[in-house]
Formats: sequence, C-alpha cells, structure tokens
Amino acid sequence: MTRRWPLWLLRVVLTAAVIQFADQAVLAGQFLGGTYSSLQGHRDNATGAGLTILAAVVPAVLVRWPGRGPWWPIAACLGLFALTGAQIAVGFARILPLHLPLGVAIIGLTAWLTIWSWRYRPAAVLAPVPAEAAA
Repeated sequence: MTRRWPLWLLRVVLTAAVIQFADQAVLAGQFLGGTYSSLQGHRDNATGAGLTILAAVVPAVLVRWPGRGPWWPIAACLGLFALTGAQIAVGFARILPLHLPLGVAIIGLTAWLTIWSWRYRPAAVLAPVPAEAAA
C-alpha cells in the first residue's frame, strides 16, 4: 500500500508556494500604486517563495520514491526554483519588461502544479502474492 503523507505534504507546500507567489503580484501592485514600503515586502516574500518551492522538492522526491509517483514534479519544482532565482536577479537589475511576464509565468506554472497535486490520485499498489499462496 502506498503511503499518502508525502502527497499531502507536497500539496500543502505547493499551496503555500502558490499563495506566496500570488502575494508577490499584490505587493508589486501596491508598490506601483504608490505604497513604496511594499517593495521591501516584495523582496522578502520573493526569498520565502523561492525557499518554499525548493522545499517542495523533498515531498516530490518522496512521492516518487518510495511512493512510485511520477518523476516530473521533482523537475518542475527545481525548474520553478531556477526561474525564481532568475526572477529575483532580473528584479534587482530592474529589467521590468522581463521581470513582470516571468512573474506571471511563475505564478501560472506554480498554480498548475498545485492543482495537479490536488487532483493526482496514485494508483493502488498491490502487495506481491506469496509463493505458497500462489500454488
């Protein structure tokens, strides 16, 4: 029987990540609207969101091994972490024509991954039949 707790942990961590990434847009909007103190919150939240998506790698690995789930969520979490690092770099460089659409892409991809995690249903793994029972 497959243990369900790694999948639940993945769901919780990804949900936290998508909330943090969506909050990035709110904080950026506040900054652009004149609440300049929101820029510090935007910076701090970016670090937290990046660390949260990196933390999602651990339950993604556990969903794969020993959970026998798909391998690609591990790659997706690592890819989102790399995109977040690039996003932070272009933000500090003030390359807004890249920073804004990359942020939208990160939010969308994280939302898609989170929705997948809540919809994913692992196949039941049957225990092997003992040799004496098969005879």
